[in-house]
Amino acid sequence: YTEGPFHWNMERAAALGLIPLVSTQLIFGALPIVDGLLGVVLPFHIYLGFDSIITDYIPKRNYPRLHKAANLTLFGSTGLVAWGCYEFNTNEVGLTEIIQRLWGA
Repeated sequence: YTEGPFHWNMERAAALGLIPLVSTQLIFGALPIVDGLLGVVLPFHIYLGFDSIITDYIPKRNYPRLHKAANLTLFGSTGLVAWGCYEFNTNEVGLTEIIQRLWGA
């Protein structure tokens, strides 16, 4: 399920899922539920994008070790980003609030 049309459909679904999440935050301000969903969908969307880059520019048939290392690095960093989003949303002010504070500064 990581190749072909399924991957493409998941990329599009993640991109389309970001539209209502971001627009809801812009219209209504910081909402904890939407911050939580954004903390899941955004790292997933980024993961799929970087996975496509790795697949295109580090092909497995030409660079098998580098391809595996790149995928492991991507998987690990995506996990850390998702964990960071979770920690930030539960123990700090949340993703939307910090972006509002950074743009307001």
